[in-house]
Amino acid sequence: MISCVKILKYTAAILAAGIMLMVGFGCGGEKEEPLPQYEGWGKYSYRHFVFHYPEGSYWGRNIERLSNAYEKYLQENCHFLGIPLPEDTIHFYVHNNIEQLTELTGRTEAFHTKNQIHWDRIPPFGTPLARYLVDNMGVRKTDFDFLYDGLVTLRDYSGSDYHHNAASLLELQRFIPLDSLIDNEAYSRQEKRHREWEGASFVAFITYNFGINRFMMLWQSTGSFETAIQELFGVDMKTFEEKWIEFALVRFEGIHKETIYRDSSNTE
Repeated sequence: MISCVKILKYTAAILAAGIMLMVGFGCGGEKEEPLPQYEGWGKYSYRHFVFHYPEGSYWGRNIERLSNAYEKYLQENCHFLGIPLPEDTIHFYVHNNIEQLTELTGRTEAFHTKNQIHWDRIPPFGTPLARYLVDNMGVRKTDFDFLYDGLVTLRDYSGSDYHHNAASLLELQRFIPLDSLIDNEAYSRQEKRHREWEGASFVAFITYNFGINRFMMLWQSTGSFETAIQELFGVDMKTFEEKWIEFALVRFEGIHKETIYRDSSNTE
């Protein structure tokens, strides 16, 4: 059984983080960064967003569909993460491709700032917003890279079922064990997409079974991962890994072909 004292310790930490989050995310009164102005671009305002796009581009012609989708993602992501909706407007720049993004911004991949998201249409549809929200939660970044990547990937709205993907890696004997995932140095050398799939499955396993607050306690832990797992979930890391794999396999074995790509973040 998990020690009440240990849980209280982690609860105090997460409450403190929550206070930081409430005052740190989307606060009004901060001076906004100057917005870039691109020749031949239009803009469209919708609720929490202003979308900027090249006139005549695909998403320029479908800007209402884009804006409705992102407002939906914003509402669902904030609910999932347990954070308030941002008070400040998010300026979302939709570049046609990586070449255009690089030419206009000097960057070589999608990025965000405090009040801007620049998307080159390469990452999955929901990734830019997920990364923006996670980076602006008002709490320090986790010490474990796979938790960060897993949380962002889980909320990417790609339609992928990451429990299915993790179980598939087991079948293919390409599964990266948890003791390697938590090693940031080893993690950086392993296959990127496989790491992200497993991270998303691991995050979904915790949030589905224990809730976002328990996950955020793990996110904020400053000691060893093994100790945090023992104190938060009452089992050693190996046993916890086995429970995660079992959870993923049950969903993999019971899945039908037509539902393979259901979103792992679905908690119903």
